[in-house]
Amino acid sequence: MPWKGEFYPATLNPKDYLSYYSRVFNFVEVNLGDGMDRLNSLGSLAANWHKQTPEDFRFSVRVPWPVAYQNDGASSLGDFLEKLAPVEEKVISVLIEVPSSLTLGEGRSWLDETLKRCTYHGYSAAFQFHHSSWFQDLTYNTLKKHGAALVWSDAQPYPVVTSELLYLRLSASNEPVWIEKIKKAGQESAVIVLDSPAKANAFLKLSGLPESLQPSTKQVWSGRAIVCVDLNAFYPSCEELRDPTLKGKPHAVIMTDQQDSITKGVVSSCSYEARKYGVRSAMSLSKAKSLCPDLILRPVDMQYYSRISGQVMTILEEFAEVLEQASIDEAFLDSKVGTSPEEYGRKIKQAIKDRCGLLCSIGIATTKSAAKIASDFKKPDGLTVVYPDDLKKFLEPLDVGKVSGIGPKTQQALKEMGIETLGQLANTDVQKLTGRFGKNGYWMWNVANGTDDEPVVPREDHVSLSTEYTLDVFAKDRQAILGFLDELVDEIHQRAKRRGYWFKTVGVKLVRTDFGTETREISFDEFRNDRQSISSTIEPLLDRFSLADDRPAVRKVGLKISHLIRDEEVQKKKDLQKTLLDYY
Repeated sequence: MPWKGEFYPATLNPKDYLSYYSRVFNFVEVNLGDGMDRLNSLGSLAANWHKQTPEDFRFSVRVPWPVAYQNDGASSLGDFLEKLAPVEEKVISVLIEVPSSLTLGEGRSWLDETLKRCTYHGYSAAFQFHHSSWFQDLTYNTLKKHGAALVWSDAQPYPVVTSELLYLRLSASNEPVWIEKIKKAGQESAVIVLDSPAKANAFLKLSGLPESLQPSTKQVWSGRAIVCVDLNAFYPSCEELRDPTLKGKPHAVIMTDQQDSITKGVVSSCSYEARKYGVRSAMSLSKAKSLCPDLILRPVDMQYYSRISGQVMTILEEFAEVLEQASIDEAFLDSKVGTSPEEYGRKIKQAIKDRCGLLCSIGIATTKSAAKIASDFKKPDGLTVVYPDDLKKFLEPLDVGKVSGIGPKTQQALKEMGIETLGQLANTDVQKLTGRFGKNGYWMWNVANGTDDEPVVPREDHVSLSTEYTLDVFAKDRQAILGFLDELVDEIHQRAKRRGYWFKTVGVKLVRTDFGTETREISFDEFRNDRQSISSTIEPLLDRFSLADDRPAVRKVGLKISHLIRDEEVQKKKDLQKTLLDYY
C-alpha cells in the first residue's frame, strides 16, 4: 500500500493492484497480518490471486503468527495451508516470522512439527528468526532436512544457505555488500524484498540488471466497460465457411428471388476483396458487376446466417454480464474487463475465430456510442480500446457522422450551425442544440462529451438463458457436481416461466481450474417449458464430461436453455397444426 503514490496509477482501484502488479513483476510477498479475521476468506482470496496473475507469477505468503504457533497443535496451520490450495502451484514459499520472544530451546519441537506440516501439504517454508539462539547448526540442519529457507536481513550475519531459495529482506543501506554475498552463495535465484521501487531499482542497477520498477504512465482500466463486437463482412464470411474456395476472391451476397443464375437484385453485403473495386451494400447488381465483372454471387440465406449468428452470441454470453444483440452481426457487452481490456478483447476475438471461423472488430469504451465508433476504427479484424481518460480526446477530431444515430439530415443541419466535428459539438451551448433538435440535441451533446449513459439492454427475444455458480471448493466428484447443477434448475426454470419462454435445448457448462470451458447440449424434438425437461437432462449431459483424476478440477458450473420461443409462438404453431389436420 505505501507504494501507491510511487508505482500504482492514481486512478487504479485498489482491488486491481494485483492484476496490475503482476504485469510488471513476477513475485509478491503477501502479508495478511497477525489477526485471524481474514482466515475464513482465505480460500476465495487465494482463488482470486490465481485468477488475477499469469502462470509464471509467484507468491510468498506470510502465515499469521497465531496460526503458525498454536499450543494445541498444528491443525490451524494445516487449515491455513489447505485454504491456499487454489494458488498452491504459484506459492514459492510460506513465510513464518518468529518473534524474539521464542527461543530455540522453547521452540525446537514446534519447528520440527511446523516443517513436517508444511512438507505434508506440499509447501516450502521460509523462516525469519529474531532471537540470536536460532542462528546455529542445529537450526540450519533441521531446515536443510526439509528444504526450508532462512530469511536474512542486513542486520544479520553472512547467510547460510539451507535450501534452493535464498530469501533476503533488505533496507538497501549496504547493497554492494549484499550483492557480493549473493554471488558467493552461488544461488541461481533469490527472493529480495525491499520496501520501495526506488530502492529496488538501485539494487537492480548495482547488480547489473535492468531497472523495471518504474512508476507507470500506462493507463489501467478500472471498473466496467462496454464492448461492441462487429462481425466483419458477416454474410460473405458465412458463405466462405461453407465454400472455402470463395476466400480471397471478390464475392457478394445478393438480395434476390433468384437462386441458381442471379441476374437481378441488390448487394446485401460483399467481401473486402469486392470492396476494393468499389462494390458496396445497397448497390444494384448491374452497377456492382460493372465495377467488378468477376464478382461471384450468392443469394441471401438468412436462416443459415441466423444459425451462425446464434453460435457467436452463445460465445459472447460467456464473456458478458449483460449481452445485447443489436443485429444479426453486432452485439454490445456490459462487462468487467479487468486491468487489461486489450487482452480481454483478444480473448473474445480468438474464441470467435477458433469456434466459428469468423473475424470480428471490437471497440471497448465506457459509453455505448464510443464503443460502437471504436469498433469501426480498424476493420477488418481490429481492436480499439478507448481508455476513460482519453475518451474526449478520441472523440474530438471525428466527424459527427461517425455517431450511429446522427443521419445525413442532422449532419447537414449541424453543418449549417458550423458544427462538423464531435469536438465542435461538445463545445456548443447545449441550449442552442436543444432549441434546434429537442431532446436529440441533448443526446448528441452528451455523446460528443463522452457522458451519454445508454445502458446495454438484453434484446426482447433472448438467444438463451443461462445461470452459473462458482464453487467455494473445487470439485472432481461427480455427485457433488451433479448436486450443484441440480440447484440451478429452479432458477433457470422460473426465469423462463416468468418471461413466457419455451425451449428446445438444454446445456451444461463446466469451467476447469485451468480456466478451460467445456459445454455439452441435448435438444428435444419439440419445444418444452416444464422443469422436468431441464432436470432430466443434467445427469446424461454430465456423463459426457471427463472427470478423471488426471483432468483439472471443476471451479464453476453453468446451466443454459436455448432455442427459445414465446408462449404466443407456441400457440401459433399449435393453431397451424390444427388447421392442417382439419384440412386433411
